[in-house]
Amino acid sequence: MTKTKGEVVHLYQRDPQAALERLNRITGLSFARWPESLLQSSTADAQAVQQTNELTARLGA
Repeated sequence: MTKTKGEVVHLYQRDPQAALERLNRITGLSFARWPESLLQSSTADAQAVQQTNELTARLGA
């Protein structure tokens, strides 16, 4: 298995350009870069996931 087993890996973290292309396709819009409102959410989401992973590791779950 990979190192990320049991962790949430967001596509924008793994391949930001492909994720942006998918966002454009899904929305029918044409963003040149990630909208700021999504970046703020994604940063908060990434921090929350990291904190959850750290807590789970400490608890041994």
